[in-house]
Amino acid sequence: MEKIEYQKHFELEEKFWWFRGRRKILMSILRSRLKARKNLSILDAGCGAGYNLNMYESLGLVFGFDFSEEALYFCRKRGLSRLAQADLRALPFKSGAFDIISVLDVLSHESIRDDVEVLKDIGGRLKEGGYLLLADNALEMLRSPHDRAYHVRERYRRKTLRPRVEAAGFRILRTSYFNFFLFPVIFLVRLAERTGRAKAGSVQSDLKAAPRLLNAVLGGILGFEALLSRRISLPWGSSIICLAVKSSGGKEGLSLPSNSSDKA
Repeated sequence: MEKIEYQKHFELEEKFWWFRGRRKILMSILRSRLKARKNLSILDAGCGAGYNLNMYESLGLVFGFDFSEEALYFCRKRGLSRLAQADLRALPFKSGAFDIISVLDVLSHESIRDDVEVLKDIGGRLKEGGYLLLADNALEMLRSPHDRAYHVRERYRRKTLRPRVEAAGFRILRTSYFNFFLFPVIFLVRLAERTGRAKAGSVQSDLKAAPRLLNAVLGGILGFEALLSRRISLPWGSSIICLAVKSSGGKEGLSLPSNSSDKA
């Protein structure tokens, strides 16, 4: 991701409709499985500017890592702790350390050439019966300069993501698209970006603050999707979510790498 995008995330993650809506959808799907479970160990892989670490705090002890020092700078600016600088392709965490590992808009990064091997490595860091919570970009028809700014290798489809998750040793509990109701608008915006901004060689995303009323309306639409997500899987959207469970593996205690930080 371009460095300027971390600044945008830091400024917008708390209130921007897309981030708020995604958090509601993620937690709705997670809580439908976890019920009242707490005191879990959670790892946010590729945590970016860090606001999602707050989202998981109601579930237990949360850890985050990112390859980018820029990302970790903004995490510390939020006052977050239990951080590490690490690479998703070479995880420095102990086997069987976590109950949940979330991978949000990271698996599709251009630096990852073999996503199955990365997912296998993630599975090795989960306890037996631990959960993989995955969200990423969806549908190549939506590719635009926005993806260039985020260094996106590919945009997933359900039929391409599912077999890779299963090949890595997970049993899939749910896959669904989101941003279903807004999909026609998003498609037209992306189409306009491809024909306009691409000519200018733009390497910035289209992420920017929305007027308050529009932000509330769009957030409400995703909030409705969060309610639906407990019961049904949506057939298309600009992003895809997958919840899967590790079906085998050892059980070991939690251990952080030597370069982790316990203070902001």
